[in-house]
Amino acid sequence: MTSQVLRKLEDKSLLTRETDLADTRAKLLRVTPAGASLAQRAIAVVETVDASFFDQVPDRPALLTALRSLSA
Repeated sequence: MTSQVLRKLEDKSLLTRETDLADTRAKLLRVTPAGASLAQRAIAVVETVDASFFDQVPDRPALLTALRSLSA
C-alpha cells in the first residue's frame, strides 16, 4: 500500500525516491517544490474545513475536554 502511494506521488512529480548510498536497501524520499506547494495548499483547505466544522459545536471547550479524557 505505501509503495503504491509513493509511486503515485512520484508519478505526479510530488516527490522523488533515491537509493541511500549508505544502505542500498533503503530509499531516501525528497519532497519536490510542487509537492511542498501542494502540501501547503492542502493544509490550508483542511484547516478551513476543520474550523468550519468545529464552529458549529455549541460548547467547544466541553467537547475538547471530553475528547482529551477519552484519549488519556
